[in-house]
Amino acid sequence: MWADDAGAMASVVDGLYALGHRRIVHIAGLPGLAHTERRIRTLRAEAERRGLTGVRSVTTDYSDAEGAAVTRRVLESADPPTALIYDNDVMAVAGAAAATELGRSVPADVSVVSWEDSALCRMVKPWLSALSRDSVEFGRTAARELTALLDGGPARTVRVPVPRLIERGSTGAAREA
Repeated sequence: MWADDAGAMASVVDGLYALGHRRIVHIAGLPGLAHTERRIRTLRAEAERRGLTGVRSVTTDYSDAEGAAVTRRVLESADPPTALIYDNDVMAVAGAAAATELGRSVPADVSVVSWEDSALCRMVKPWLSALSRDSVEFGRTAARELTALLDGGPARTVRVPVPRLIERGSTGAAREA
């Protein structure tokens, strides 16, 4: 199964850029993982294409504690981001809470996007904008491919649709400082 992380990251950057965000931090997962590296490379390429210099990725261990700690660090920097992209829903929820604890309003001061769209994204206020995929169809495709492989079929690479950005209450127009 192959998911287009580059296409997904480009769509998130497009959406944030359209809202006026020019300082974007990607709070990524573990360094060295192929999907993490693709997301980081794409973010850099999209920033370069637009001439943005306030864009970067920070790697973490995917945990809520790391997501919150990195959020605090980047929001307390001299030139804080106006948008944060998290590699999972757990870090996004923890990051939004950390931003609120620092007195930042989501989305008035900082927009938040989660890479994964789980029920967790709809259990917080505001609801988190997120990349969404049809998980049921993804699972069906994976099961079909695995069954075919177990039945002696050839190993194949199957591309799944690019997740689409679902904009909810956690993203809004950038308010540049």
